[in-house]
Amino acid sequence: MAVHTSNVEPLPHQITAVYESMLPRQPLRFVLADDPGAGKTIMAGLYIREMLSRRLLRRVLIASPAGLVSNWEREMRTLFSLPFRI
Repeated sequence: MAVHTSNVEPLPHQITAVYESMLPRQPLRFVLADDPGAGKTIMAGLYIREMLSRRLLRRVLIASPAGLVSNWEREMRTLFSLPFRI
C-alpha cells in the first residue's frame, strides 16, 4: 500500500528491506543504518506509511545527525505526507 500512496519510486533493495525484512518482524525496534545514498529515508518512510495504513503504529522516533534533521523532516512531509515535530 505504501508504495502506491507515496511520492517515490523505490528501488528493488528498498522494497525487499521493507516488505521482507522489516514488516514481518513485529514489534520492530529497528536501527536503520546504511551507506550514504542507500535510501534510508525512503525505506523508513515506506515502513512508517505501511504501518500507519495497517493501524499498527502509534509513535515514531527518528534520530538523525543534526545537519540532516531538516532534510529528513522535509522529505517525510513531501514524499510520504508524514508530518513530524522537531
